[in-house]
Amino acid sequence: MRENLIGQVFGRLTVIDRADDLVSESGYHTVMWKCKCDCGNIVNVRAKSLKQGVTKSCGCFRRDRMSNIASRHHGFGTRLYTIWNSMRQRCNNPKHHAYSNYGGRGITICKDWDDFDKFRKWAIGAGYDENAPRGQYTLDRVEVDRGYSPDNCRWVDMKTQSNNKRETIYLSYNGETLTLTEWADRVGLHYTTLWKRYKEGFDTSQILSTVR
Repeated sequence: MRENLIGQVFGRLTVIDRADDLVSESGYHTVMWKCKCDCGNIVNVRAKSLKQGVTKSCGCFRRDRMSNIASRHHGFGTRLYTIWNSMRQRCNNPKHHAYSNYGGRGITICKDWDDFDKFRKWAIGAGYDENAPRGQYTLDRVEVDRGYSPDNCRWVDMKTQSNNKRETIYLSYNGETLTLTEWADRVGLHYTTLWKRYKEGFDTSQILSTVR
């Protein structure tokens, strides 16, 4: 007779009923239990995960833990903190893979932004949204040869940022000059396709050709 876990409590989860077995392609059955989390969510959990203490909540425990960490460490663990820390690594850590393009060529960070709280205050005031899709808010320097500071930084999407790099490729064709990214959008081809043609020495008309 199978063990009855109804009514038992595992962390934040209380078992309220059996759930349908999880059946693998080979026909192996895994016993599942329906559980109610302290936060109110209902989830189905493997019996083994409950009894071994692997699963103790619907996922809210980890979210709460990360929230507490962020609160205790002034944002540590948030996307904005990661952006701030990455900026500092690029500019201050000679061992960072991108240092040569930042700190190595004199790109610095203003003194105020040594303090994450001050950086966060500027970020929010400049329109940063922590919940926006990834890639929609990236930290960009308006003038690429100047450092990171409130008067030289903005939030842009990845496409705008890629058009603002030192190594941005510009092509002139039929009296119009655009970046390679903008030409890719214009002719309906992937950026990588145009980039490979450019690197192989094709002339502009060949680079932008849609004929296969």
